[in-house]
Amino acid sequence: MILPSVPRRFADAGIGAGGCFARPLPMDPTCAGAARKLFREAVSGLALPDDLVHDGITMASELAANTLHALRAVEAGTLPRQALVNPEIWVYLRGHASKYELVCKVFDCMPTLDAAAQARAGLKAPSEWVSGRGLQVVAGLSVGQWGCHPSRARLGSHGAAGKAVWFALRMPPAALAELNGWIRPSPEEAVTELAGMLADRGLVGTIVRGDHRDGSISVLSVSRHLTVWRHGDTVSWRDPSGSYQRMDLSELVEVAEQIVSAHEDSAARELAV
Repeated sequence: MILPSVPRRFADAGIGAGGCFARPLPMDPTCAGAARKLFREAVSGLALPDDLVHDGITMASELAANTLHALRAVEAGTLPRQALVNPEIWVYLRGHASKYELVCKVFDCMPTLDAAAQARAGLKAPSEWVSGRGLQVVAGLSVGQWGCHPSRARLGSHGAAGKAVWFALRMPPAALAELNGWIRPSPEEAVTELAGMLADRGLVGTIVRGDHRDGSISVLSVSRHLTVWRHGDTVSWRDPSGSYQRMDLSELVEVAEQIVSAHEDSAARELAV
């Protein structure tokens, strides 16, 4: 376990400061309404035009409605009851300089979403697939800026495994002008923040950290298949497909999310062998 050597600042930071808005969703048919309310709450401090907020509310509602598939899977016996956790909605900004996106993700404990592939391919979903029709709405309103990836819970579920389905909306220039107070820790502090974020997602027992004596390089060994390198203000790692990813440390919430996804993908591939 890595003990933070500096105060954790991103844990309670607002969206405009680079943090992540994360709330639980009910595990019943009221989840869509709750998602609409929470999305509006999440973006209330951002200068977004009404039409963009309306699109975001609609898409958040569609993603939340799909979380009911997990409950149905438990009732059908295809998902263990002990795996069932409350779904969650996450909202944060990603990007840097003058290019930011507002990202909304809805997490649940179902490992995959078969309808996602159908909707992404532009295929018409069967009438019984509520998720397929909903994802077609998301694909249209987000202009293709959406997806699905393995992830882990953020809230009170000890890093329960599942998936996150997301959409992104480009922040207009007028809204960017209102952003202020973005937290920019030093590279060494950022690595500590990152290690803490990963530990919060249930990876606390697997992370080993090393730092070069001059502070220029840090290494986080997340698992035997995943190592994260920090050089100056950037971090890099190799994803399960073999491609190298590189990101700026100013996008710490997105960096942590991608590393968690890569970890879960690697674990799934190992189990499949």
